[in-house]
Amino acid sequence: MSNYVRRIIDDYCVLDTETTGLSAYYDEIIEVGIIRVRNNVIVDQYSQLIHPENPIDGFITSLTGITNEMVSNMPRIEEVKADILSFIGEDIIIGHNTSFDMRFLEESFGEPLPNMYMDTMQFARKVYPELKHHRLSDLCDYLSLTTNSHRSLADCITTKELYDAIKAKMESDNLRIEDLWVKEKRSHKGIDISSIVPTEFEIDEDGFFYGKHVVFTGKLERMLRKDAMQIIVNLGGILDNSVTKETNYLILGDNDYNVILKGEKSSKHKKAEELKLKGQDIEILDENTFYDLLEG
Repeated sequence: MSNYVRRIIDDYCVLDTETTGLSAYYDEIIEVGIIRVRNNVIVDQYSQLIHPENPIDGFITSLTGITNEMVSNMPRIEEVKADILSFIGEDIIIGHNTSFDMRFLEESFGEPLPNMYMDTMQFARKVYPELKHHRLSDLCDYLSLTTNSHRSLADCITTKELYDAIKAKMESDNLRIEDLWVKEKRSHKGIDISSIVPTEFEIDEDGFFYGKHVVFTGKLERMLRKDAMQIIVNLGGILDNSVTKETNYLILGDNDYNVILKGEKSSKHKKAEELKLKGQDIEILDENTFYDLLEG
């Protein structure tokens, strides 16, 4: 997505979606929340549960509290497209891991969103480097923000508070945008993955997979799994053979993701869901979303 920007602004919209998974190609939006901010004050809000085509999985209900009964009489996403676009208008969109929300809306709407967008997770990684993880829940605890609840509108309010805290921290520390994103790449050492070792010696420490533990499962359609593993290692990621308490991303081949839609899940997938419900910083990605992240 080419509309990503980094700015200090006082007028914007905060967007969050709840979905049945992380794949904009296979999963669906089940809730949309947006708040409009003017001069740093919330002036309006939009919240809507969405009726998906497929039933909500028990894991998602456990994570979000959204049940099939709650969405049974709600509109489809295409029925509220005009309302959502009208509410956002031409505002810059702010979110936490915003590209996921944007990708879901674009896939659901069948067209790209023209709005510029920012990501508080990227800011938080730079402003609070002392934290090991930068999930919204981690930052809530660290900064004593409004409790994060995996519901769209609540997460929007928390994200707005986080952006306020980031701006205040930058002002107090006399930091500018260009101070946070210095164009610097460093040699990466310490990755020892048996037969797969880095072939790149300058690795971007601001990259998505840098320092993250990654597990692959299933057959990839667009490349050999070993080639995908090489890419992860070259990006500074850490490969693991099985899902553990250190795993950050489980990447599923498309065939595996299609099986999930039929109600079947692998042992690795079940383990990842179990750990996520216990609060671990772990996400499950389909193959196409993995490629989107590489390209983005």
